[in-house]
Amino acid sequence: MNPVNTQPYTLPQDAVWLITGCSSGIGRSLATLLASKPTQRLIATARNPSTLTYLPSHPNILKLALDVTSPASVDAAFTAAAARFGADFHLDVVVNNAGYSLSGDTEAATEAEAHQELETLFFGTARVTMRAVGVMRQDRDPATGRFRGGLVFNISSLAGLCAFPGHAYYHAGKFAVEGWTESVAREMKGEWNVNFCIVEPSGVKTNFEGHGKARIEPHPAYASEEMPARKLEMYVNMGIKSGVGMMEPAQVAEMLFHIASRGECVPLRLPLGGTSWKMAKAKAEGFLRDLELVKELSTFGGQGV
Repeated sequence: MNPVNTQPYTLPQDAVWLITGCSSGIGRSLATLLASKPTQRLIATARNPSTLTYLPSHPNILKLALDVTSPASVDAAFTAAAARFGADFHLDVVVNNAGYSLSGDTEAATEAEAHQELETLFFGTARVTMRAVGVMRQDRDPATGRFRGGLVFNISSLAGLCAFPGHAYYHAGKFAVEGWTESVAREMKGEWNVNFCIVEPSGVKTNFEGHGKARIEPHPAYASEEMPARKLEMYVNMGIKSGVGMMEPAQVAEMLFHIASRGECVPLRLPLGGTSWKMAKAKAEGFLRDLELVKELSTFGGQGV
């Protein structure tokens, strides 16, 4: 397979960052961090730009409306960014952070709920990423003629690695982002130096229990407290209330900036937080054990078909 992220990535002093979903959570924390960096330039976006008033007015900061579910909105945001920064416009880091969680009994999910979740998590990420790649792969340093490259952070989740009851369409969106990103990363020409990082945080203290979380109407067949989804809801709610093992959004923001600025090769996948790392490792080990169990079946009795 074509290798990915083969060159160390160097963050330019005047890097331009574009972040989706800056109204709260990880997006807001990262935008706040970048606003404190005098030479970094920021394109902060949200469906409602009035939620971006926490950012100062500054020539290096552009606040834009961007609804990732709307191709026209994505096009307009890229056009506005190019117009704002002029002839030297380049796009160095894109953070696809916009999204929300859809939880509940999958049998009761409506077509509209399912489509909207996938449209936001997956198709929104895909359309912003490909617009960004179109800019990054053509961008050369005028002094050297070498490609400047770029970095795309696609915010997935532990939910893109492991599936739990009661979140089927959220998992579908995050699993799709993971496979799609890996495929696109392998399409890149090495000299372009366009890098991808799939970020897989576990619990983060965001507003997912507020407007960042949508719920499917309960289905009576799954209402019992003994049902797996109900048990998981209980444990999740206990964890959110206690805050144990939950990361602060600022910690995630600091790590993203560290990955971009450390001058090393970018990891394709980054399980973020001890819980995510441990569960990723456990899943990989379990997968290897399961492979051994089905080896005879997979190879048609060892015939190696």
